[in-house]
Amino acid sequence: MSTSRLAATIFACSATLCFAADSFAQSSGENARQRIPANPVGSEQEHVSTLTRVRDGGTPYNPDQSLFPYAIDLGGIAEEPGGSGGAGGSGGLIASPPEYAPTRGVLYQYGNSWNSVVTALVASLTSSAAFDEIAYVVVANQTTANSAATAFSSAGANLSKVVFIVQPNNSVWMRDYGPHFIFQNGTLAAVDSHYYSNRPQDNFIPTLVADLTLGIPSFDQGLYYSGGNFQPGPSRTGFCTALITLDNPTSGGHTETFIRELHQTFQGIDTLHILPQLPFSVDGTGHIDMWMYLVDENTVIISEFIAGSNATAISVTNNAVPYMQGLGFEVFRPQAWNVSTTHYTYANAFRVNNRIFVPCYGTALAPGGSATYNTRDADALAKWQAAAGPGVTIVPIQCSSIIGASGAIHCIVKQVPRYVATIPAAHITAPRGGEVWVAGSTQSIKWNATDTNNAALTNVDLAYSANDGGTWTNIATAVSDSGSYNWATPAISSNNVRVRVTARAADGDTVIAISNAIRVGPGTATVYDFSSGAGVNKFGSGRQTAAWTNVNGNNNPVSTALTTTNYAALATSNSTGGITDSNRYVPAALSSSNESTNVFRFTITEPIADIDQLAVRFEGFADFCTQAELYVWNLSLNNWGDFSGRVGQNRYIDCWAGNFDGNMTGFTSTNLSNYIAADGTIRFLVYGDRPNDEIGHDYISVTVTNVNIAPACPADLDGSTNVEGGDLAVLLASWGGIGGDLDGTDTTDGADLAVLLSAWGPCP
Repeated sequence: MSTSRLAATIFACSATLCFAADSFAQSSGENARQRIPANPVGSEQEHVSTLTRVRDGGTPYNPDQSLFPYAIDLGGIAEEPGGSGGAGGSGGLIASPPEYAPTRGVLYQYGNSWNSVVTALVASLTSSAAFDEIAYVVVANQTTANSAATAFSSAGANLSKVVFIVQPNNSVWMRDYGPHFIFQNGTLAAVDSHYYSNRPQDNFIPTLVADLTLGIPSFDQGLYYSGGNFQPGPSRTGFCTALITLDNPTSGGHTETFIRELHQTFQGIDTLHILPQLPFSVDGTGHIDMWMYLVDENTVIISEFIAGSNATAISVTNNAVPYMQGLGFEVFRPQAWNVSTTHYTYANAFRVNNRIFVPCYGTALAPGGSATYNTRDADALAKWQAAAGPGVTIVPIQCSSIIGASGAIHCIVKQVPRYVATIPAAHITAPRGGEVWVAGSTQSIKWNATDTNNAALTNVDLAYSANDGGTWTNIATAVSDSGSYNWATPAISSNNVRVRVTARAADGDTVIAISNAIRVGPGTATVYDFSSGAGVNKFGSGRQTAAWTNVNGNNNPVSTALTTTNYAALATSNSTGGITDSNRYVPAALSSSNESTNVFRFTITEPIADIDQLAVRFEGFADFCTQAELYVWNLSLNNWGDFSGRVGQNRYIDCWAGNFDGNMTGFTSTNLSNYIAADGTIRFLVYGDRPNDEIGHDYISVTVTNVNIAPACPADLDGSTNVEGGDLAVLLASWGGIGGDLDGTDTTDGADLAVLLSAWGPCP
């Protein structure tokens, strides 16, 4: 959706408080029941507990890791965000704004713990009239928002620049679970990776913030990692530690090459630099932001552990210096040290335009702390100022209270990028290109638009072309920039239909986005679902498998047949509640360490030759924000995969991770015999990516579309765009039948031959 919703939210403020109106509205009513985790971790308890940055059970560490950095670079530029099969995305050039990129605002969480640190940050960000950045603060309820507003105001914050986002949450570590922001063809969007399974409310914050507060598209990236272990840099590069390969092991289908591929596909990272991980005894997180920070495209902060520190930690950080210098960075090195298991660092800072917020631990720069650290604070401040250069203000933030939890201030914030171009950007997310739509059907046009400083756009005009952009016909004029419009497709017949969105800014600037080509023509769209034929020509079975190895290459990995009640629950899209909603099919509870596995089989009655498009839609969600994955059985490769001919673990059609019903969708118009068997059956797998978490199924369907596109050149019988010998061969082979009937007599004869010869040559 458009960032116009963002601006509308910001200015919908009372005299003392701003609320994210969209997300606040979702906290009550029927839909809100879906946005609470299916098995919530007692929300009241969670909001008074102190959750450290370290995951339960500890962070994995490889003591045999290389102590030297290296890069993964396969070349090329990705243009398809979404599932590995492509169907989950909507195209467009993807780019991650670097850590130091222009910033419109900062995301925080308030209410669980270390509220004084959050308060200091919000006050420092918003108090001066010289700056316009916005503080977006996630709170569990209005009571917490009121308490936060009081604390912020007392600390000197300007509440007109504070937006509260009311959503359930578990912890303060916004960097780790928050959205990874991207630009998609210049428009602001977000990517959601997976966070700790024992903090499901945090896990869902990125989608809520993107979809409901900022009004921007969000994409589910099939990687498990915390945002603090990733920093985007210059020239489409990214930096992380070797923890990424432990969080996403080869046993789970994540080779280093695939990890890099996902970074490129979803975040526009062409080269991923993997640096060693600090020992667990030194740093409990394993994240790169505890010892390195990209100040700008030429400068980096790398911690220098004091003499007597852990030898591996010294080697890791020292070895990173020449590596980063080799990439063209100037290196500055504030000190780092341990007191028992507490890792004191000055690298865990963050930049907001021409201000950099830096931790301090003494008494001279900010109230609190210990005077023991005053000298080290002064040394760090001087090195940060030298690294940042003139015109950048270093803002010290007291972190003595939080650093013992294995994190400081970079860990608890997330910068919201600022769109700085002087004219807006727009991108069409649906149709994405290649779809086949029946003329007269209602289809959804979706777009995203972003203007300077993320401002609202006034409205958009919608149009379509049936001749590949040669001429345009209006669909609607001056409609709200809501990001979506239901279009009753006209009675046209063309293989080259395109949709155009013209977005208009308040200052009169406009931008045009044009979709890729789709097919629209008279025809039929037949929906196969469990509203009829369940257990007769449409079947479901499921429950669990021990691991992907039990699914790989097995088209029948589960054999427990669905019941009549199960089929009835799947028949319609009507669930409004959580995992126990009786309107959804939920298999029996999983045995320990098993993964939710379900197979659905449909019998398609149309001959493959008559099918122009095959589309699938699953609606539902997996418990605890676990990733659900949708696969199709590939008959030629004998394995589960996507619609692009790739098979195996993580090569799904689409995925979804959230605590309310989402859609996993995909379509194909090619190689249909790879998916539809000789008896008309097609199989789909809905798989849970994490053990013990159930999938709640609301609806699944397959849609078979057939359209009849009248050729622009009727005598072009073989579709070559020329009338030539190939068409003559088709006509002669049809002599006496109807295959070459060009004059409407229902018989191919000499009159049709005359029509063909008169049209000889290139089609007009």
